[in-house]
Amino acid sequence: MADFDLHLHSHWSYDANAPVEYYFHLAEERGTRTIAITDHHTMDSLPDVLAAAERHPSVRFIPGAELTCHTTIGPVDLVCLGLPPATPPELEAVFDRYRRWQCAFGEATSRAMIRAGFPYGRAERLELLRRYRPEKAIERQGVTHVNRLIQMAEFIRLSWLRPGEESAFWRKITAGAEFPPYPAADEVLPIVRRCGGLVFIAHPLHYFQRADRRRMDQLREELGFDGIECAHTLIPPELTVCYSDYARSHGLLRSAGSDCHSSPEYYRLNVGLECHFSRHCGATAWLDEIEERLSC
Repeated sequence: MADFDLHLHSHWSYDANAPVEYYFHLAEERGTRTIAITDHHTMDSLPDVLAAAERHPSVRFIPGAELTCHTTIGPVDLVCLGLPPATPPELEAVFDRYRRWQCAFGEATSRAMIRAGFPYGRAERLELLRRYRPEKAIERQGVTHVNRLIQMAEFIRLSWLRPGEESAFWRKITAGAEFPPYPAADEVLPIVRRCGGLVFIAHPLHYFQRADRRRMDQLREELGFDGIECAHTLIPPELTVCYSDYARSHGLLRSAGSDCHSSPEYYRLNVGLECHFSRHCGATAWLDEIEERLSC
């Protein structure tokens, strides 16, 4: 267990179900130094984060969000840390764009399913969302897309497919379907930086094609990220060393996080079972460097 976790998702993320309080409680219980709730696409969890921080004053937090952006290689997840708690209008406009994108993606999913003959419209998505997300999140963000695991489990329950056929089923359903693209990196990241945020490429195992230096250089030059999430639940230790060395050689910050999405009460939904709070091999010195940069 590390003494910090800078990549956490609460039930304010479309695919997660952990309350914000759960992370602060664990951090206080385990003596975790600093956490960051980096929900997908928005900082809608911030009021809950601020309230939990008051109840757990020993736990420091860094405001942030995980923004998925369109790039030359397709969608890339970027953990943005140090975003201002008082959200500037231009950053709020970015978050609102992502809220609309999430609903549009959900609608596109329903259209594809209905076109294939399956009755999976807005009402059905809403029913699934209510199984793991609080009403206040749905009211704020709308009827978004649904966690893929929960969605597929429901399709299996309805006998629309058999276990083990999820990938083939999804490819068949989405063939020829039109889904909205993610906002472009060159439109989103300059705003994040103007608002004082630091940009880290998240869980880069796939994006870097494990450790392809040409791909790493390409993305570093294209995205101009400030750092790399070198340690993550799904990154092998040998690649953590590789990514850390690469970051140091290019003057980049190093970050780490578990990417936890769930609390034990929701494990019955089989969501996020592979990611557990603060379970990564990141070094405390990395956190010191990030906090020093944010304090400048």
